[in-house]
Amino acid sequence: MFVVNCFSQNEVTDITITFDAKITEVESMGGKLNVTTIYITKDNVLTDSIITQNGRFKYDLTPNHIYKIEFSKKGYVSKHLVVKTTNPPSNVKKKSSLKVEVSLFKFKTGLNVDYLKSKPIGVAEFDIYKGKLAWDKEYTRIMIEKIIQSTLELYDENYKD
Repeated sequence: MFVVNCFSQNEVTDITITFDAKITEVESMGGKLNVTTIYITKDNVLTDSIITQNGRFKYDLTPNHIYKIEFSKKGYVSKHLVVKTTNPPSNVKKKSSLKVEVSLFKFKTGLNVDYLKSKPIGVAEFDIYKGKLAWDKEYTRIMIEKIIQSTLELYDENYKD
C-alpha cells in the first residue's frame, strides 16, 4: 500500500515587504541622483509611477506578485529590477525590507546596452532558508560585467591608436 502526502503551501497574504532603493549616479561615484522617475509594474500591468526628489525610493510590495521596477531619468540609461513575491515560504518574516542601490549612468552615443531594455539588472525572490526576499547576486554580477564590457568596447572604438 502506498501513502501519498500532498502538501500545498498556504497562500501567505499577511506580510509586508518594503522595497527600499537608493538611486545613485555612476559618474559622480555614487552620489545620489535626484528627480528620477520610477515605474512600477505588477503582474505585467503598470500600476504606479513616482518621481523621486531625493535619490531615495520606498514602496510597499504585497505577496504573490511579480514586480518590475524601472528607474529612468532623461539623458541616462534606464535600468529595471524584477522582484518575485510569489510562493512565500512557510517561515516567511511578517515584515521585511528589500534594499538595493541602483546606479544609473549617462547615455553615450555608440554605447550598446540595448539588452538592459529586456533584461533586468537584478532579480530578487524568496530564499526558502532565510524566509525573506534575497537578490540573486550572481545574476547581478553577470549583468554588471556585461555593462563594463560594453563600456570597454565603446572606449576601444573611440580611442584606438
